[in-house]
Amino acid sequence: MNNFSEYELNLLAKLPLDIALLAGKYRIDIINAAEFWDEPPFPENYLPEMIEIYYGNTPSPHVFILNGKLEDYRLDEVDINPNSIAVQIDDQWAYIQIEGQEILNRLGGVVLPDLVIKPSALLNSVLQVESHG
Repeated sequence: MNNFSEYELNLLAKLPLDIALLAGKYRIDIINAAEFWDEPPFPENYLPEMIEIYYGNTPSPHVFILNGKLEDYRLDEVDINPNSIAVQIDDQWAYIQIEGQEILNRLGGVVLPDLVIKPSALLNSVLQVESHG
């Protein structure tokens, strides 16, 4: 095993076995999912202040959105087909997908800015940040 701490093993015990088994390869994402496994989805019409999107196993987000405005991005480092995608909303893990399988989805009633759901809006925001940066 990967030397999981007692705390991590207790978290993994909450998960369905097929998901817990992914912890060997995707330790950070699976532990993050387990920490928020029992948390309810966000309420209807929830307007996030902060959205962070991680593609693959990385310590800092590839996309950072503050109050609906793209503040920072690192798309040059994004793998075209990342093995994992994780979305953190206001310091809570809200969505985690690994190898195309949805592991955690607490998005509920979150109102996402256009640039999260429409790639063209994200691209326009990136171009705006570059031209004004």
